[in-house]
Amino acid sequence: MFSPLHFLNILHIFNDGYQASFLLLLPFIAKDLQINLSQIGQLGSFIYLFETILALPTGYLGEKISPFKLIIIAMCLYGISFLFIYFVHSYLFLFFLFILAGIGFALFHPLGFALVASLSVKGSVGKNLGDFTAIGDLGRIALSTAVTFLAVKIGWRNTSFLYSSLIFIFIFIFLTIIRRKIIHKVVTEEKLNNISVKFSQLLKNRRFVLSSLTALFDSAASSSLFIFLPFLLIKKSVNPAILGSFTAAYFVGNFLGKSVIGRLTDKWGSVTVFIIAEICMAVFIVVLTQTSSLWLIIIISIILGTLTKGTIPARATMAIKSVEHHGRYEKAVALLGFIASIGTTSAPIIYGKVADLWGISFTFYLSAILALVAIIPALGYRFTKSQ
Repeated sequence: MFSPLHFLNILHIFNDGYQASFLLLLPFIAKDLQINLSQIGQLGSFIYLFETILALPTGYLGEKISPFKLIIIAMCLYGISFLFIYFVHSYLFLFFLFILAGIGFALFHPLGFALVASLSVKGSVGKNLGDFTAIGDLGRIALSTAVTFLAVKIGWRNTSFLYSSLIFIFIFIFLTIIRRKIIHKVVTEEKLNNISVKFSQLLKNRRFVLSSLTALFDSAASSSLFIFLPFLLIKKSVNPAILGSFTAAYFVGNFLGKSVIGRLTDKWGSVTVFIIAEICMAVFIVVLTQTSSLWLIIIISIILGTLTKGTIPARATMAIKSVEHHGRYEKAVALLGFIASIGTTSAPIIYGKVADLWGISFTFYLSAILALVAIIPALGYRFTKSQ
């Protein structure tokens, strides 16, 4: 039977696929509008910058307005952005559209995670969060592959108009014809819980703080591996023409890890699964740094892809369980995402500096150390009583 969780998963396919597609239109737009690479970099940064800036405000809005309604609004925002790309004629206009799209993309994930948690029955949070994050990757693969093909065949303006039309047709069908009862059920259940949680309360919750520190160090350890992996492989004299094979293997691991580790989280417990994953991550990072075997590098790339992104449902489950006594997750998920983004944002800068000073290998050794450091707050979480 089609459930609200299924609906959220479909929305996630659209969100992540459209976010990747938005960026992949840039080379075509830049060529026609004569936009330079510095401006392209600014646009790309804006898409992700809003995820940090709006993390906490999104949690606040999620308590005031139905998260489900906000998600639909978010989709409308980037749908409008795709629509107006058809009419874009200058960098300034495009910059404004990226701000609009960035706001839409930034709203989705904190609210989506909170809704998945609130709609999950006991014992299925890890599985549902894992599936939710993994399914978003399907959108990245399918919709981003299609957007470049279409941009070549019918032009980037027509492609953006087509993508905009698809998202609004989807929203119209599901909101007005097919799934009105599902959405009504979700909104009704949200209204039954009128508890408001302050950010200051979350920061006094020891288990939540520990789970957030776990996410911070885990993000710092894992988020930048993909960026520096090609440089490590080049140092190992890997043919640049086949670097894509290794990064593809890493992405395959990303997809598998989110779903598999999410299910193990429900079976063995989030802390146990997280600790095992971090230890394995550290070991395989060191092995990857030492080996020169191409086949072993591919295998390890898949394994590391599984572990680096697979820990997301485990650490999210830790945070969610720390606040499940009041049943409101919007601000908790938003604050968790904000703290984790500090690690995601700062790590590339630190790793790049380390690579310049001591070599690319030391960057990966530092990543392995941070993966082990992430275990410390996770252990603290295990031995701290629920509040």
